[in-house]
Parts: sequence; C-alpha cells; structure tokens
Amino acid sequence: MRYLIWLLLIVLQIGFGIIIYHQSGKPLLGFVWLEQQLPALSSWLSSLVGHLPKVYQDGWLANHLPDILWSSACASLLVGIWVNQLTLSKLLPLGMGCAIFYETLQGLGFAGGTFDWMDMVYSLFGGVLSTLVTYLLLKKVPNNEAEQI
Repeated sequence: MRYLIWLLLIVLQIGFGIIIYHQSGKPLLGFVWLEQQLPALSSWLSSLVGHLPKVYQDGWLANHLPDILWSSACASLLVGIWVNQLTLSKLLPLGMGCAIFYETLQGLGFAGGTFDWMDMVYSLFGGVLSTLVTYLLLKKVPNNEAEQI
C-alpha cells in the first residue's frame, strides 16, 4: 500500500506540473513532440486539461511551481529505488542532486530553458522534502525495532 501511495504522489506532482504548463499555452517541446507522435493522445490530454479548473496563474505559480513539482517527483523516484539500500545521510544528497540537476544543466548551457537561482533554491528544498517523505514512507523497519515501538 505504501508503494501505491508513493507512486500516486509522484504521478500527482508530474500531472499537476503538466496541467500548469499546458494551461500556460506556451508551445513546449514535450507537447509539440506528443502532438506530432501521438496526436490522438495529445488531443485527449488537451481536452482533459481544458475541462479542468484553471490552475495557471502568472507569477510564482507559473514560473516556479512546475519545476519544483517535477524535480521533486524525480528525486522521490530515485530515492524510492534506493531507500532500502542506502542510509538517509546518503539519500539526502542523492535527492537534492537529482532535484537541482536540470536547473544546473540550464545554468551551464547544456539544456533548454532559463536558469533561475530561485528555481535552484526551490528545487533544492523540494528535493529535501521529497527525499524525507519518500524515506519515511518506504523505509523498511526491521522486526526487532518495530516490536519496540
């Protein structure tokens, strides 16, 4: 059950980020690719998003929240894979690094988009938070420790 909750949190973060970007009306590479490769799916998603309440707002929500959600989902996915093999002290840098990876690539000129220090800070905090939530949700407690609780 906890793995289903974990996957649901990841899907919700990615989905909410997609909704915000799609409602912005900007022609993003992923949407253009989807429209070219899978036009039926693209049309269905556009129709679905069109029926949802308007989430997109200019300002902080549009400029930072989708990046935070996506980097947090990425960190949660990566940490979830390794949660029972690594300690929290090793998972935190892994989650934080994953969360700021794309923004770092933008800053170095290796990825499209605009580098923004605030995105870096927000993504870093998102990575920490999603690492902690994933760790607490998925970390197996040995039987002798569970009996003491």
